[in-house]
Amino acid sequence: MENYRILVVDDEKVIREFLRDFLSDQGYETDLATDGKEALDKIKRSNYDLVITDIKMPNADGIEVLKKVKRKNSNTEVIIITGYPSLDTEAECKNFGAAGYIVKPFQINQIKLLVGRALKSKKPV
Repeated sequence: MENYRILVVDDEKVIREFLRDFLSDQGYETDLATDGKEALDKIKRSNYDLVITDIKMPNADGIEVLKKVKRKNSNTEVIIITGYPSLDTEAECKNFGAAGYIVKPFQINQIKLLVGRALKSKKPV
């Protein structure tokens, strides 16, 4: 399997670690960030194939992360996860280029499907 790099951003430790463990088991190189600011710092220093980010977080929200990711590299895919879904927010995320929008609590098969779709035609960074 090609070694795709994924950044998981969530202020909930259990979600971060669950996604890291699952994605690592799938063969992906996975990095973690505890909030939007840490994510933005990591995005400045490294390239990722995919960023999976929560929306509501301290220091910078997921929409800000999405915008900065797409400004740095429009080929980096972003999947948004949220415990506070709304049609307006989903539309805003898609307008800024999100590859997916998923509501917590989610099923792991939903993540697997969205990650597979997002990385399907990409070459690893």
